[in-house]
Amino acid sequence: MSNGVAYPNLAEHMVRVPLEELRTTLLAMLKKVSMFEFDSKVAVQRMIDADLRGLPQHGAGRICEYLDAVDLGDIDPRGRVLTLVDSPAFAVLDGSRAIGSVAATKGVELAIAKAKECGTGTVAVGNSQSLGALGVYAALAATEGCICFCCTSTGGVMVSAPGTSEAAVGNNAFAWAIPTDDESPLLIDSSCGTASRGKLNILQELGIPIPEGVLQSDAENAPLLPRGGAMGFGMALACSALAGPLAGGKMPNAKKKAIISANDSEHFFYVIDVSHFAEIKK
Repeated sequence: MSNGVAYPNLAEHMVRVPLEELRTTLLAMLKKVSMFEFDSKVAVQRMIDADLRGLPQHGAGRICEYLDAVDLGDIDPRGRVLTLVDSPAFAVLDGSRAIGSVAATKGVELAIAKAKECGTGTVAVGNSQSLGALGVYAALAATEGCICFCCTSTGGVMVSAPGTSEAAVGNNAFAWAIPTDDESPLLIDSSCGTASRGKLNILQELGIPIPEGVLQSDAENAPLLPRGGAMGFGMALACSALAGPLAGGKMPNAKKKAIISANDSEHFFYVIDVSHFAEIKK
């Protein structure tokens, strides 16, 4: 699902810092907004996971955006993830507007636990926020010997439909992780638009022009093109239909036009424990 977009190499703009120094700084920043200590550690780890995977658009650079969202009331630093529906094989969680990485981590960990018991586990998370790099969560399942499919429905419309000039769906994302016989799973992680909003923000901050083929036009606030044309648009719709209504959310046409930290997001996690289906050879 490629539009043939050539992105600039951002490696020359990278700043290297000691890992634990970065962790300490991020934790201190979240402490200042009174986020629970455990939640802060989870959120920071997910940002670090993204940076270590070469995804700075979902990494530590987003900390200021999250802090702004707290100031605006979009993220509740004291929000507690609630269980709305619970059964042996599936659950529905309310993210309570906590930072999205905390709700998503609880969602995938719960899906893994249910898969260990039942063979498969499915968890939908509503009333949430942007979770960062989706593949990070799928990879958590793979390290437990599980296959994971997950997707997220973002809190606003950013991607145009093929042949149109207006945003129609969110820049939703999906990921697959399948364990292998070494430490690296088969991992597929993609947004449904031609770029993540975080990547565009990085280019803008660095004064780098957005490559041709990313936006629908040169107009201000132009929507993203769907990745792979109709295929990317279809995947975005599927992500909205799967992650949204199952978690009590809305389809794209009923969501807000403006987005701040992808407010009003939903997530979906489906996990398969391979050992229930086939013998795992060491």
